[in-house]
Amino acid sequence: MYAPDTQIEFTYPESTQVESQTTFRKRRVQIREVRDLISQPLTPEEFLRRPLTHRSRYLLTAYDLDSAQWRQFYLGSSKEHATSGRLRIALYRPGAEKPTKIISRAFEPTRRDRIELARTLKQFRDQPHEGLELRVIPDLDSAQTNVHGPTNG
Repeated sequence: MYAPDTQIEFTYPESTQVESQTTFRKRRVQIREVRDLISQPLTPEEFLRRPLTHRSRYLLTAYDLDSAQWRQFYLGSSKEHATSGRLRIALYRPGAEKPTKIISRAFEPTRRDRIELARTLKQFRDQPHEGLELRVIPDLDSAQTNVHGPTNG
């Protein structure tokens, strides 16, 4: 996985909305942080803030060298590291880095499925989960991405 302070280049869409027709452009970024959505999954609130965003396993917080701005990039949205963008709802033990139980089907990166995911998530949010935390994660079957770069160890 890419390490902080690594400079990379990739081809990224202008819009990361699901089902959007978009153009791609080269991005040159200096990585500050890499969030693995399996070990640091999305909370329901994080997902619901932007349910139509095309998401993948790795979220980069990076300085865009060309626009001179801090940005976030889902690596699986790039041409070089493209993934399906399917998401699932899971339950995690507090502090765990892997899901205890997957409790939903895989939701596709379509407007219809993301709206359904949001509805399902709201329903699950109101139910007891025996001390487990409700989270949104990339589909484990499609979360693997061909990520090359310096490793963290």
